[in-house]
Amino acid sequence: MTDRTGIFSNPADPARITYEGDGTSRDFPFGFAVFDAADIVVRVGDEDVSSGFHIALKTPDAGPGGVVRFESAPASGVEIGIRRRLHLRRLSRYHSGSSLRADALNHDFDYMLAALGDLGAGMAGVLTLPDGEAGKSLIWDESGNRLINGADGAVIAGAQQQGHLATAAALRAETAQDRAENALHGFMQQGAGPVLALDCRAQNTVAYEDERRMKMIAAPGYRVLDRRETGAFVMLSNGGRADLPACAAAGNGVWYRISNGDGTQVDIRAQGSDILRPADGSAEQALVTLPLRGDAVDVVCDGMRWHIQPVRSGGPVVKLRRVAVQNIPADGDFIIEWDSVPTDTHHLYDAAIDGINHVPPGHYHLDIGVCFELTADAVQGMVYVERLGAGGWNLHLQGIDTLPAGPGARKIVRCGGMIRAGIGVDNAFRVRVVHGSDDSRVIPASDLQTWFHLARIGA
Repeated sequence: MTDRTGIFSNPADPARITYEGDGTSRDFPFGFAVFDAADIVVRVGDEDVSSGFHIALKTPDAGPGGVVRFESAPASGVEIGIRRRLHLRRLSRYHSGSSLRADALNHDFDYMLAALGDLGAGMAGVLTLPDGEAGKSLIWDESGNRLINGADGAVIAGAQQQGHLATAAALRAETAQDRAENALHGFMQQGAGPVLALDCRAQNTVAYEDERRMKMIAAPGYRVLDRRETGAFVMLSNGGRADLPACAAAGNGVWYRISNGDGTQVDIRAQGSDILRPADGSAEQALVTLPLRGDAVDVVCDGMRWHIQPVRSGGPVVKLRRVAVQNIPADGDFIIEWDSVPTDTHHLYDAAIDGINHVPPGHYHLDIGVCFELTADAVQGMVYVERLGAGGWNLHLQGIDTLPAGPGARKIVRCGGMIRAGIGVDNAFRVRVVHGSDDSRVIPASDLQTWFHLARIGA
């Protein structure tokens, strides 16, 4: 049992006490004066109760108060309130000519004073009105405890009028802003036109409109696109996601241009069982990522599915490292095994082929450096880039350099240039190293000097 008086009771009203049940206590004492057990009101939780307990009052010689004893202990955490409620009534009648006993008179006075005290405590929470002033309104004071005289009717009417004027001015400003934006959009459209991009070698044709003709939508977070927003340029940022509407016959021709605006990976997601079909012939999927700043795609609904066409894709694609020692056997000819992947923005690295595969179609800049440890004999070192095509692996780029004599020294052989990944084929690359020495050569342990960098420069 916990005495919570001082937390829940009114300090101006001593004739009440509050406890918190603990599930075992049945007796709850009180120390204020009462004149009859009927003067006690017991509350359990939010309701007054009249049964399930007994009240035992102290004898007059033992002082005021008593005990409320429950038949069953109240549950733990339940609030038990005990308070006095006295009604103004006469306890004694005095007849003319009878003797006036002092103890009876004192008892009556004690009862009247206690009843008036209860009444005063109850009146403390009664709302009182201030002295009235003609034409003034009544308002709560700053503390919210009482009413005071407020503004008069003329001031209130003036404030209402000013509010109407402010609302009208805001509406006019909003209308003017819309007109200005429409005029600017129309002015920009005058200088905008369609764009046709041809890639004769890849047999790709991309036709699209200038973004200045499109409605711009900034989507820094999660955005659900609506069919009525067709033709909009949607710029995602902060790792945001764009949800496409359900693709149905009624949405045939709905399209959006969606771009990565800040460089954090953003996603495009189809609804329900819908899928996104890449125009490059790669696997269909329900979620497409734009990992790099500036990446942009067009998504088009043909009434049955969504098609996705890259418009621009740039930046690094993959960076591989060889950081541990790898031996090149005598007359070595082997594939470099990459054991560190600092960057793989398109999830292209495949350890099974010791290279990358399923590279999106487009043009890339390739930069490779292989660090050899030198020995006492000079020999040629060669680095080949092989591309996987319809007929299997074949030589694509090569770098050749002399590995001079110099025990304890190192030499880096580099290979780089432009490469193209096709649609469905010619889209996997690996690195082969060859030397003509009779002894094993070594790629030393280094986190910088043997690398494979592939950067996309255009879709």
